[in-house]
Amino acid sequence: MIDISVGTLKFQLSPYEREFAEDELSDDWIKTFVEYKLPVLTAQYSTAFTVTELIDLRRKFQSFYDSLVKQKTHSDISFDSLERHFSLQVSQVGHHDTAEITIMMKPEDNADSVKIIDTFYLDQSYFHALLSGLDEMINWQN
Repeated sequence: MIDISVGTLKFQLSPYEREFAEDELSDDWIKTFVEYKLPVLTAQYSTAFTVTELIDLRRKFQSFYDSLVKQKTHSDISFDSLERHFSLQVSQVGHHDTAEITIMMKPEDNADSVKIIDTFYLDQSYFHALLSGLDEMINWQN
């Protein structure tokens, strides 16, 4: 599970089911409950990620974290889930020691679905829990 609290923001990704693919484990889907809370807004919905896209996202976050620790420039991270219900844009700001994260959540498939877009900032202290949470999701068993 990924659980981030920044000021009044609370964001969680909680895996609840693994759909096993017949071919390879990397083709498995991890069904996930998304919760995004601010004082004026709460969004809750389900989506799914493939293990492959979670592994790739984890690799990108590890590289980004390493750059934050060393305060070296890193290229932006862009992540769009295959289901198109969740996306992230991650950039370095400040003296290369802070991540600016823009998140887009779209709970439904239809064109009229509400889109929630927000930006928040994380320093390197959040990344250990973020990486551990991605590991937990990748290795999730029912």
